[in-house]
Amino acid sequence: MARSLISALKRLMSMQRWNFLPRIETWTEAENAAYVAHLGYAIAKEMNKDDQFVNHLILRALLQSFTKFEISDIPRHTIESLERIPVEDNKKGTNYYEILRDDAARKIAPLFPRPIGGKLLPYMKAKLKLEDESTAQDIDHIFNYCKRKAALEECLTNGKIYKEAYEKREEEIRRSIKEIPHYEEYEKIAESHREYFITVRNLKYLIRWNRIKRTLESSVLAHTYVVALLAAVYSLYEERMFAPIYGPDIFKEKFHIESVLLSLFHDILESLTGDVISPVKQRINELGTSKEGRPLWDIVEDKQRKVIKETMPPKVKEDVEKKRLLDELSTEKPFSVSSFTKQCDMLALVIECILELENNPAIPEMQTTATNYLEQLKTSEWFSLRQLAQEISMEYGNI
Repeated sequence: MARSLISALKRLMSMQRWNFLPRIETWTEAENAAYVAHLGYAIAKEMNKDDQFVNHLILRALLQSFTKFEISDIPRHTIESLERIPVEDNKKGTNYYEILRDDAARKIAPLFPRPIGGKLLPYMKAKLKLEDESTAQDIDHIFNYCKRKAALEECLTNGKIYKEAYEKREEEIRRSIKEIPHYEEYEKIAESHREYFITVRNLKYLIRWNRIKRTLESSVLAHTYVVALLAAVYSLYEERMFAPIYGPDIFKEKFHIESVLLSLFHDILESLTGDVISPVKQRINELGTSKEGRPLWDIVEDKQRKVIKETMPPKVKEDVEKKRLLDELSTEKPFSVSSFTKQCDMLALVIECILELENNPAIPEMQTTATNYLEQLKTSEWFSLRQLAQEISMEYGNI
């Protein structure tokens, strides 16, 4: 299972969007999904939606892109053409794109742990069924707005150079946005807090392992997607399979959503500080301390926390402070949300190293990091993460 899941993540991290048009800025599917999740979360909070609503919305954003592992990136106008062709057998679906997507989702579900594959399937098939049908519709509306808003922003950037190539696409996206119920409310939130969303988008431009010549570059935003996906999937798996073993106090009501949100926010400060590697942070701290005796890097990050909070939508800021989403991840407290999310972060880094080492094995730094992290994860308190680390070691023993 580990090899198949890693292959899917590799494809999403490298699959380029707008592949049928010239581009000066290329977004990958993973980057787009992470940005859509951030945008959806912010809009939902500003509209006073609860954590359960937010959870459904973010799962939709993270998982619907997974169908592209099977069907690749099909342009929107091609999808619309498939949707308009009459279906001969209505039992298969309402339109041909739906049939294609649903078939891909069924093939992909086995990539995830068996006990939760069926639970994740509706998010990939865009067929979320809730007791309150209006809630499911609201989730669809916000998700569809965010997907189109993200696409529009990508389109506008490339259209500055390739105006003729993108002019028609921009018109199509703007038209489709206006067809979404309540789009004016969503647009008001997005436009009122542009500086904050620009900060999130900037994670796309931060390249990880920037000191190393790589064959497969990955951005902080793409890394965010992998961490959030792992946290979303494996927190559900842990809760479903191992909660009775750990004890009643581990999986409290909001463990799953808090681990997913912590994943989305865990590197957001890097949009302002840059992707400063841990050895350099340590060296900065060794230079001295503040008058209060605090590490220098903590002071740097605190300053940027204040900056980013000032640009956040009010309800987002309130939630971020309440859930401490800008805190540094740590494994110091076992069986905590922070520990779980940190280990998902470590697994994402291991996966990143594997993908690079498959094409470029002569990078000692990546080999050492991946090996060290895997050894740590093999002793994780979390059964599912320990199991995944062991599977990776067996299937990629040459790293």
